[in-house]
Amino acid sequence: NSATDQTSVNAVADLSISKTNGVTSVVPGLTTTYTMVASNAGPATAVAASVSDSFPAACASVSWTCVGAGGGTCTAGPVAGNLVDSVNLPANGTATYTAVCTLASNATGILINTATISGGGVSDTNAANNTATDSDTLVAEADLSISKTNGAATAIPGAEMTYTIVASNAGPSSVGSAAVTDTFPASITGINWTCAGAAGGSCPPAGSGNLNETVGLPPGGSVTFTATGTLSATATGTLSNTATVASSVSDLNTGNNSATDTDTLVPNADLSISKTNGTTISTPGSTMVYTIVASNAGPSSVSGATVADTFPASLSCTWTCAGAGGGSCTAAS
Repeated sequence: NSATDQTSVNAVADLSISKTNGVTSVVPGLTTTYTMVASNAGPATAVAASVSDSFPAACASVSWTCVGAGGGTCTAGPVAGNLVDSVNLPANGTATYTAVCTLASNATGILINTATISGGGVSDTNAANNTATDSDTLVAEADLSISKTNGAATAIPGAEMTYTIVASNAGPSSVGSAAVTDTFPASITGINWTCAGAAGGSCPPAGSGNLNETVGLPPGGSVTFTATGTLSATATGTLSNTATVASSVSDLNTGNNSATDTDTLVPNADLSISKTNGTTISTPGSTMVYTIVASNAGPSSVSGATVADTFPASLSCTWTCAGAGGGSCTAAS
């Protein structure tokens, strides 16, 4: 009066996953957002299927969320770190993950990221669509800038001058090898410089002569060169000096990659004169010899200074002149 039929049930489904961030290149130091959709084309329901994604090291930090649709369920999040989640997917159900990756500012090369779906207690009819990979070229971008000043609008020929030169990177990407250059005017001699980095910036500690140095500049980092030299005592006119910073990284604003300091040269000197005949008495009818010395204690050279002496009517005089230390004058009269 009874009959039994026993049939093994083989749950069959087509699980799949897709992944994209919608671009083919990304910028180190910025974020990129991945969208990953886990789907089940049926006919059977997948229970506790595993969705995973081990994000690359170039992603300095990651946070993800998930929304189910068509009966699909997943962890809502947000969850920090790699994606390891269990999902339930009825036929035609989906789970959509949104992962925000903050890229390391010094990341290079190709960003490759793969998501996977598996399990669910079903026989998968198409394993070829169980993984999805997104690849992007890492293209660094930065805003390098430089400033230069000696803190004044005028300069004194013969005096010491000190320039402060600051190279900076506003990011978002790191610049591992930027060139800072400055060819100082020929009128400045004896140049020595020091350099100090800040906020991760790196540079040679010291040197001499013109600047042609390689520096490292992470986002927010800077290097400060302090260069000291002596301006020629005979320099005239205007003193102009330009410093530049450059690199192979795409620069978001090249308008701030050079800086010029311009100063009007204002000579400053300490002229003095002395006069003596070596005695306090004189004999009428005798010869007297006066020694008159005109000097310049600097710092600037003086050209065309006037030395004047109106001798008393009781003297009938001739004179000679000799220069020393670069001083020049009319030889005789």
